[in-house]
Amino acid sequence: MAEFDIYTGDVINDDDLEHSYASTFDLNVDVQFNEKWSAFVGLEADGETTSPASIYNGAFIQYKPANFFAVKLGDLTFSEGAFQAYYGYDDPTDDAAGMTERDIRGLEVDLAGLQLGLGFGRGDNDTYSICADDGEKENPLCANGEGKNYSVHAAYEFDYAGQHLRPYVNYKSFQSTQHNELHAGVDAGLNIGGFGFRAVYGFHADYLADDGDVKKNVDMTSTAHTILAEPTFEIGMFNIKTTAFYAFIDEAEDGHIEAEKDFQEYFFLYGEPAFKFAEFIKIGIPVEYHTHTLDDDKEDEATLDVGGRFYISPVENLEITAFGMVDIAMQDNEDDTALRFGLETVFSF
Repeated sequence: MAEFDIYTGDVINDDDLEHSYASTFDLNVDVQFNEKWSAFVGLEADGETTSPASIYNGAFIQYKPANFFAVKLGDLTFSEGAFQAYYGYDDPTDDAAGMTERDIRGLEVDLAGLQLGLGFGRGDNDTYSICADDGEKENPLCANGEGKNYSVHAAYEFDYAGQHLRPYVNYKSFQSTQHNELHAGVDAGLNIGGFGFRAVYGFHADYLADDGDVKKNVDMTSTAHTILAEPTFEIGMFNIKTTAFYAFIDEAEDGHIEAEKDFQEYFFLYGEPAFKFAEFIKIGIPVEYHTHTLDDDKEDEATLDVGGRFYISPVENLEITAFGMVDIAMQDNEDDTALRFGLETVFSF
């Protein structure tokens, strides 16, 4: 898969016409040795530039003697409760109501809907987020640092007649009673005719057992409860996608919020009715309300975004999206009214 994007800045208030880029290239190779044994390897380049660096994105081998049973060994990725309707948070690498992608090197067993994974942290998942900054190397939070964590993941997928239910739990330990992460929740949904409804509940927690040992007389425990609802409706040439997301956040005494790894704002609403005018052309009218902050007491960053999105798919595996959006400052926000445009092109082969 390849994607190349370009975006303008605010064409009304900026003195000069500013622009920015985003580019992605994924090369995934599946190897089928025989009916039971296979393997996977991936390369990825992704960044806000025209020439992102390419990196190794993992490999694993798989033994699958039956459709209901498989064992994987190698580099594995787990993610739960991703945003599916809202286009702005559609990459589970960066955003999820449940849990963004966590990479491990270890073992996975899949058995009739049950998924079990165990392994050591890999890449960004192998260290505490702030420890990646050189200036934080001496921070007490980094005492257990890189190369000491392991993760356990369990989920069960129930899917029947258009209904699905997926409870999950993910535990990440830094081999310290004070330093751990826990994610748990459920992803559920149903489809009846052209109507679909999906809901996610997520629990995010860090330093659950801290009693002031990490920082003297400071409770480092932080938790968040997230709720996501995604009703959709489609009939003929018309469809509508909607999203409502809210996070109840209890930050640590020093202001640390572990859940900031998983989502960017504590509350947003999104709705987009769309009309298909031809076989490969669709026009959507997105209406969005964003808080742009994890602090529910902060009201000076909120915006109401309204605009148009044009979807063009002239052939299979090629999608071109052009958009224009007006950002209207809301509540106590006096600075963020803007007009911006963008063009995104994605193709796969």
